[in-house]
Amino acid sequence: MGMWLIPALIAMIIICVISFVSTLKIAKMTSERKSEKDTPISETVEEYATMLNPIVWVYLIFLLFLGIMIFYYWSKAGY
Repeated sequence: MGMWLIPALIAMIIICVISFVSTLKIAKMTSERKSEKDTPISETVEEYATMLNPIVWVYLIFLLFLGIMIFYYWSKAGY
């Protein structure tokens, strides 16, 4: 077991939880639609389309994790 096991598991759990919750929300919205045709896009989605994209959230979590790891090893080196 390497030193990366616990941080990698934590990052994977966070990503899985976000993906699962997003999937449930989309499935609920799809099942509640009253017609087979697409509904109009809400103004919130039009204004913040990239922030509601789960892939963007995965990249943000990865960059946060990477920043924490870089800071940790930089502070541990003691330069």
